Amino acid sequence: MWNMEKVTLVTNNDRVYEKYREDMEVLLLDSYRDVLLKVRDLVYDRHILLTHPQASSLKPNQTPYRSIMVYPKGEEDNMKDIMLIEKCIETYDQWQEIAATPHNYQKSVAEDFKTIDLSVIENIVPRLM
Repeated sequence: MWNMEKVTLVTNNDRVYEKYREDMEVLLLDSYRDVLLKVRDLVYDRHILLTHPQASSLKPNQTPYRSIMVYPKGEEDNMKDIMLIEKCIETYDQWQEIAATPHNYQKSVAEDFKTIDLSVIENIVPRLM
């Protein structure tokens, strides 16, 4: 289906990075918003979204971790993905204005959020192969 060597996984979750860095290009960034902005840049550079930028049932201000997979699509139009990532950034910013994501989660809670994010990617990778 997809050439995993061409997939780029953008994340701020070190557990996702450690698990997939040998299988595909993985970019480890500092924050959820950094992930969204990097993915936006890649989508503008003719990549398509393989995973939804707001996957899982957690609101953008509930979890500090996000991992998104993209794939180069060459010259094909990807306006749908451009609009989606822009809307996701807008939604993220709106939620941060309502109630910012806490930066001081207890370690066990932060690890739980990392596990949720990792499980989303773990469920998608086999479907892409």
